[in-house]
Amino acid sequence: MPKIILIISFCFLSSLSYTQSLIVGIPSADVAPEGEFEITHESQFYTEGNPRKWNSFNILCYGIGHNAELTSTLNNLNNLDNSRLALGFGLKKYLNLGENKELDARWTIGGNMLFSLQKDDIGGWVYSHISLRVPVLNTRLTGGLSYGSHHNFGYRNIPAEGLNPVIKQNLTPFCFIGGIEQQVYKNWSFIADWYSGTHNLADFIPALQYRCGHQVFIAGYKIPNAGSGGKQAFIFEMMLTLPNFSKKAHSASVNTP
Repeated sequence: MPKIILIISFCFLSSLSYTQSLIVGIPSADVAPEGEFEITHESQFYTEGNPRKWNSFNILCYGIGHNAELTSTLNNLNNLDNSRLALGFGLKKYLNLGENKELDARWTIGGNMLFSLQKDDIGGWVYSHISLRVPVLNTRLTGGLSYGSHHNFGYRNIPAEGLNPVIKQNLTPFCFIGGIEQQVYKNWSFIADWYSGTHNLADFIPALQYRCGHQVFIAGYKIPNAGSGGKQAFIFEMMLTLPNFSKKAHSASVNTP
């Protein structure tokens, strides 16, 4: 019963609105504004293997100031097999590297504690990356490292003697992460990111992003790394920053004659 309550609560929060905490699949160099909630929903619709399969990732962020945010995640909620369903709680923060505003260089660190809702075990995920903007083009480039447990990175079929492979936790949870963000026209941007390795997140995902006020919409395509055993899929993300209602209420009360 507690697991069901947690899942329903998170899905309710995720249905309110959506925002940006990722580039496409890796953490971005941005955080939620102080005192504001950001919510991200990502759906994956598979085009090979089992084409009926749908998988999703859901993220709730709250800006706590000092270039940091608290995060809550619900990973691998899908329509066929929720054996990898996991709830996470974590923190992300970035530090400005130098005072050159054109480069906007940042060092981002973060992580999540992950709780399996099916196997009753605990894992985690930590990551760190450097990002900067290319002068004139204003392209943001991101590169760093990531390490995590099977709650994020899944299992692999390991060859064994006989006919049946052995299923073990992923053997390559330590990987490189990279991303690119480039505005192409007004509110339209080309974005892409990549996890190295052969785990469940080992994909290259190019996408188009459209920003409209506080809302962000992303459409992309997931291309698995060679040897990962992953499946190609369409990616759709919906995001929005919820305004700071308490700040607005306070401002209204101060300005009321």
